[in-house]
Amino acid sequence: MRRRLLILLFLFASAMWCHGIGKQYKLYLVTFHLEGEETDNPKMITPVKLGQEHRQYYFSKIPSFTDHDIQWFYPFSAADGVSYGAAFRMKEHAAIELKAITLTNQGKLLGLRCSDAALQAVLIDRPIDDGVVVIWSGLQQRHLQEFRKRFPHVDDYRPKTGPQFAEPD
Repeated sequence: MRRRLLILLFLFASAMWCHGIGKQYKLYLVTFHLEGEETDNPKMITPVKLGQEHRQYYFSKIPSFTDHDIQWFYPFSAADGVSYGAAFRMKEHAAIELKAITLTNQGKLLGLRCSDAALQAVLIDRPIDDGVVVIWSGLQQRHLQEFRKRFPHVDDYRPKTGPQFAEPD
C-alpha cells in the first residue's frame, strides 16, 4: 500500500514537473526601466552607455512597466529625420504608478527597451499626471509595425463604455 502511494506521488510530481517545462518564456516587446545607482546590487542593475559622450548609467533589470501596462500608442517621426518616436498611454493602474514613480524619482532617467533597439531614455523632470510616456527618437519602422500588432493605435482605441461615456437619450 505504501509502495503504491509513493509511486502515485512520484507520477504526480513528474507530471507537474513536465507541465512546468512546457511553459514558454514570455518575451516582452516593450519594457520601461528606472535608473539605478552604481552602488545597487550588481544582480539587480545593468550598465548602459548613453549619449554622444557614452556616459555610464545603470538601469534596474526589473521593469517598472511592460507590454501589459500599455493602453495605446501614438507613433511620430523624430526630429532627427531618420528614426521615429512614440507616445505610450499607460492603463489606469499603471498611470497611477507612473505618477508615483515620477514624483519620487525626479532627476533620474526612465529607460525604454524595445525588442532589438538600443535603450532609449527620458529624463524625469516632473510628475507625469496624464499617464503618457514619450520616447522622442531611436525607434525604427519595424518597431512601429510590432507596436501596431500588439497595441491599439490611438486612432483605433475605443475606451470601454461606462456611465461617463454613455450617450444621452
